[in-house]
Amino acid sequence: MNLKSSALLGLALMAIVSTGTLQAQNLVPNASFEQIIEEAKAKDFKLEGMITTHSLEWQGATAIAPDLYYTTGEACEEKGTTTKSTKASAPCNFRGYQTPSDGEFYAGFRAYAKSNPKLKRSYLQVQLTEKLEKDQMYCVSFDVSLGELSRYAVNNVGAVLSDRKISTEKDYPLDMEPSVLHKSNKLMQYSEGWETICGTFYGSGEEEFIIIGCFGADVDLEVEKVSSRPVDPSDCKGCFSGKVPQSEAYYFVDNVSVTAITANSQCKCGAADERDMDLVFGSSSNLPDDATPKQRVEDAAVYYAFLKRMPTAAGKATISEVANLLKANAGMRLDIFGHCDDDEFNEGKINVRYKNVGEKRAEQVKRLLEAEGIAADRLMVSGRENTDPASTRDSEIARAQNRRVTFVVK
Repeated sequence: MNLKSSALLGLALMAIVSTGTLQAQNLVPNASFEQIIEEAKAKDFKLEGMITTHSLEWQGATAIAPDLYYTTGEACEEKGTTTKSTKASAPCNFRGYQTPSDGEFYAGFRAYAKSNPKLKRSYLQVQLTEKLEKDQMYCVSFDVSLGELSRYAVNNVGAVLSDRKISTEKDYPLDMEPSVLHKSNKLMQYSEGWETICGTFYGSGEEEFIIIGCFGADVDLEVEKVSSRPVDPSDCKGCFSGKVPQSEAYYFVDNVSVTAITANSQCKCGAADERDMDLVFGSSSNLPDDATPKQRVEDAAVYYAFLKRMPTAAGKATISEVANLLKANAGMRLDIFGHCDDDEFNEGKINVRYKNVGEKRAEQVKRLLEAEGIAADRLMVSGRENTDPASTRDSEIARAQNRRVTFVVK
């Protein structure tokens, strides 16, 4: 490569990075199950449990092997009154009807079985291409679809990021705490297409396996019977002919991803999906009636919705109360501290609009106090951002409590 070509390549790479189009690396190998052992595609896909014998990288985590499905091109060709589907063909098979979310293959696992000792849960497992980094945020996602021949749908379908391979000859459910579930851990009952389960996860520096399935004991699950009978798709007549729904909840899986991110909005289930964007913490004062003006000012706080800099009507009322106290106490000077939650701080790393949002909140409060007649030289602004949280709990209310402006009398 000559000097001119090298320079052009360097400029191109700089442009990609500067425009933010460089894609993060997916740490899941064979993420869409497209890679199989040599000559396997030529073999008939007729059996269950073929993840262990046909797929590269992927395997089961218990004695029950998960399944692999392949688009054969024959599964929807009519042969008399029925189709030539098999246990492992796609889009039509013995679990339902589904075209791959990506490519020609997808996988499947049993999440729940009722009153049938022959039906046991299964789990998908793969080793990541590298360990997760300590304190790094990751977006974890995968697509799922309930098989139409399932009589039941369940919740607790998710993924576990583990520091070790799960290897057991037992066939009982894995009683592990999922690292990622659907945002509301709802019943996963969508069967007409694919639905994405995703969430964010912070690495400890040890995780190197991902396990996908339904976690926890049967008694801990929310289970609902699917009332409707499956109807043949228009492009696959006879797909369900002669097939009896099973007393189970069975899910197809495709497009598994674990990628490093900086902020929630970089994840498909980012800030807009995971949280109430308009939630504002509502405070109440417990000060005694004889509280001093200093106590009243320092007890006051202005709270904000996610990523917002303008106070709400309640916040503006608080600012007016503080202004009145300052007017009545001419010698009082004020430090105004702006705060944000951790997610807002991370958003500021990737979007300059949200950088130092805590300080920008404090600056806006200062301007509103000046508009109320308070001299600028009595007010000092400082941004503490996420360094001084009011609450360290992992909840929406706790995060809302951290999005605030506070006051200290000098």
